[in-house]
Amino acid sequence: MWLSRNDDAPRFEYPAHQWARLLGFDSPDTAGARRVQQALRWLDEQAFVRLQHRQGASSAIHLLSDAGTGRPYQAPGLAMKRLAVKAQREEHLYVQLPAGLWTKGWISDLSGAAVAMYLVLLHERRGEDKTVWLSPRIGRERYDLSDETRRKGLNELAQHQLVSVRRRPVHQGLFEDHFRSRNVYELNPEDLDRYEPGEQHPWF
Repeated sequence: MWLSRNDDAPRFEYPAHQWARLLGFDSPDTAGARRVQQALRWLDEQAFVRLQHRQGASSAIHLLSDAGTGRPYQAPGLAMKRLAVKAQREEHLYVQLPAGLWTKGWISDLSGAAVAMYLVLLHERRGEDKTVWLSPRIGRERYDLSDETRRKGLNELAQHQLVSVRRRPVHQGLFEDHFRSRNVYELNPEDLDRYEPGEQHPWF
């Protein structure tokens, strides 16, 4: 989807070893290419892409809706402009990730749990520069994430210095004298472009 930009019905014909090099996989001509082919088969089975097999050439990849419906892909920015009814536009709301997620190698270094939690935090920010609180209940009910995935992903993001974690006091109630505290998370998406995995961020 990153490569599709604002194109409708995008199609790609790159060989698997080129995808493997783009993603920074080890042994891109062998094991890396197999990882790409396995991932593409899964995406095809789940109706996120449609693979068009071509004799003597790489399969053409037709990008489909990211909702897994099998419908043709629509660039969300263009869809938002076309649709006037708010209820119809809800399906196409999206968060935008910096290119550094791929070009700096983060996509290979982060686990699935960390990527999932990064997307959740971006969504919870709603495009604003603010801290985010994410309760276990919200993780389960809104994003269908287990408590283990939520904890693992947030801890990994903190270890990579992609989020900062702070404690914020929360008053118990009008007639309570004591406070409890909870973790809030702050992220700066531009850091994915500025730094590579393992590089120390000066503001930490």
